[in-house]
Amino acid sequence: MLLNYFSCIILSIIQGLTEFLPISSNAHIIIFSKILNIMENNNFKFFKIIIQLGSSLAILIFFWDKIIKIIFNKIKYNSILQEKINILHIFISIFPIILVGLTFYKKIKIINNINYVIYGLFIGNILLYISEKFKPIKYKINNINNILYINTFFIGCFQCLALLPGVSRLGSTLSISLLLGIKRTIAIKFCLIISIPIIFGANLLELYKNYTVIDFYNIKIFFIGFLISFFISLIIIKKLIYMIKNISLKWFILYRLFLIIILLVLN
Repeated sequence: MLLNYFSCIILSIIQGLTEFLPISSNAHIIIFSKILNIMENNNFKFFKIIIQLGSSLAILIFFWDKIIKIIFNKIKYNSILQEKINILHIFISIFPIILVGLTFYKKIKIINNINYVIYGLFIGNILLYISEKFKPIKYKINNINNILYINTFFIGCFQCLALLPGVSRLGSTLSISLLLGIKRTIAIKFCLIISIPIIFGANLLELYKNYTVIDFYNIKIFFIGFLISFFISLIIIKKLIYMIKNISLKWFILYRLFLIIILLVLN
């Protein structure tokens, strides 16, 4: 079945609800597209890009004041210990995934199927379990301005795991952040902030590479999907962040196991 208004609304809501939790929005889109029997064609690929951009715009607006402060904070090269987080922290955190993503671009594009999503969910669960089990009893970093360059490098390396569908960008970066001793509330904010340039950059690259095959007769569906994803994300992002801060990661692990079972049934 081709993408229609009903499936557009359902998938856009799913995207908005799952983007800010360590449960893989990609896995949910794949599951519900299978349930709705949506044909995997160029229009649907473009639609998935559009609704991800909607969620990303919501993150950008939600953290706008913090992002502006980070951009204008001065970079200090004469000390490993930084007084304030700055744009260099962000660059260091996104450089690894940019390098890996561009190097293995063609290979990454062919692994976006159910089998690899199952592997990704399983790997993501291992990361979440390790972080919940072995995180320091006492946090070493209780302020976002105390995050070091070396911390951001490790977080950036683990963000590369999100190139495997199902792992979850937030799940992988949050896991290593907790193991590094970063307070969960701080880690969540930082991990979401560094996701903004990656999601925007990756999706804009996809638009550039595939704009010639876009069916502009479906522009209304694309626009509706973008708006729904954006507004759902913007409305509930604060509540979802509160949920991650206050719920044990074991519940997300169990939920992801449930997703694996569903995908095995659908496969």
